[in-house]
Amino acid sequence: MVTHDPESRLLAGPTAYALMRMRFRSTTITLAFLAIMGVLNVSRIPLLWLMYTAAAGMLVGGFSVAFLVIYVAIKTKAEEETGYTTLQHGNRKLEQRDPYLGRVIRGPGEDYLQRADFREIVQSAKAEAEEAAQKSRTSRR
Repeated sequence: MVTHDPESRLLAGPTAYALMRMRFRSTTITLAFLAIMGVLNVSRIPLLWLMYTAAAGMLVGGFSVAFLVIYVAIKTKAEEETGYTTLQHGNRKLEQRDPYLGRVIRGPGEDYLQRADFREIVQSAKAEAEEAAQKSRTSRR
């Protein structure tokens, strides 16, 4: 159930949900570079430049994953201290807000939303937030 609360505000910066998505993407990229390195190593193809490039990509990805693991934990704790969560399976005792507009989508203590319902709400909120941002940019001109 989506409710509109004009006083709902999100903490400044990216939400824990957005950071978690970045972390998943960074992890996927890092694992892809690791797979490339493994294939190159097993195939014994003498492409050192490609191996070094993959190793550099894996290191950069690994550092970003480590940074995001810490940042997600910090942001999750900050959201919990504020009294809400943006994660799909965040603290059940807190109200859950959509990660783009801050509207309450699940009350404290209620059951978690189904994955499809949560994704639909998030996609709708993201589209609405992007549209509002675009309108505010064009109105400033």
